[in-house]
Amino acid sequence: MKDGTETDDAMRTPGTGLPNCYSMRRANPFLGLVAVVRINGARALSFDGLHWQMQVAAHPPRGLWSGGGHDESPRYFHFGVWSAADGLTHVPLNPILNIGQMLEASERLQQATAEASKNLPFPLAPELELWLLDTDHKPLALLATALDLQMHPDDSNPRELNAGLEEIGRPEWNAGGRGERAFCSPTLRAQGIPEHAGGGSANHPQVLERWIMQAAGSQRVSQWFRRDAEGATCIGLDTPRSLIEHRLANAEFPRFHLRHQWSDAKLNALVNDYMQWLSPYLLMLPDLEDAQRAEMEQAAGQHAMEVAKLWRLYPRETDMEFVRRARVEAEIRRARS
Repeated sequence: MKDGTETDDAMRTPGTGLPNCYSMRRANPFLGLVAVVRINGARALSFDGLHWQMQVAAHPPRGLWSGGGHDESPRYFHFGVWSAADGLTHVPLNPILNIGQMLEASERLQQATAEASKNLPFPLAPELELWLLDTDHKPLALLATALDLQMHPDDSNPRELNAGLEEIGRPEWNAGGRGERAFCSPTLRAQGIPEHAGGGSANHPQVLERWIMQAAGSQRVSQWFRRDAEGATCIGLDTPRSLIEHRLANAEFPRFHLRHQWSDAKLNALVNDYMQWLSPYLLMLPDLEDAQRAEMEQAAGQHAMEVAKLWRLYPRETDMEFVRRARVEAEIRRARS
């Protein structure tokens, strides 16, 4: 899974042992968590705890007009968007699919989602983590996550697991911060570095990405890890010799998915700007210590629109007025726009 969403393989594997409701991280760029509700043959995904992408499983046709029959393995199809306030808005469906069965599954999924959403946020599911390593083979930046199905005895096929991880590949680290919500660094602005490059593209994310890839070295190495309470073990996919049968302590993994302490003062300031920009998303993480959460809440106060959108997936607040203030400010901004 690349962006923190579940792969089709998870549905095909019997007896996954996964709970009906769980969360996963959205990595590379890190954009918080996705909440997942699963029932037999369907799932719902939400990035804000309010709007849910409804996906229903069906057997896709092998050919354009299904002359070749249907695939044996079902796949998820985007069915529509559901919210408690607006109900379901579904997309046009291919008439070759079993629409009656998909409609029945979507109704069950709506009921399950309406009930499950009362218990947000959901706990994090067990995940494998793909990390970009520095020149000393230490974790530098999180590249991807995948459901750790081998946490369950019924799903102990290393060959299937490795195939799924190889499909994700070895992506380069992405700072995000493009599109509607661009990352802008006060540090870079003070240095006279423009926010936009040629063609209007966001410049500051590219500057940060170049710094991080430079820290990774010319021979870039990334590695999958399985983590537990004691540390992390490499998954055997092109493992560097220095890491074979070697465990890393959890303290060696950056808490916020990117190394945030650097000897270079300019890079340190730039990464600090980035963490400030990420703060509305970082508040979704359930394992933040109170001091870290309080610091992130203070930073996220500068991003009221994002907090007003994401607060339903925050596990707790240290400042009980934090969310209320952000929602009020967001409402004022919308009224002025």
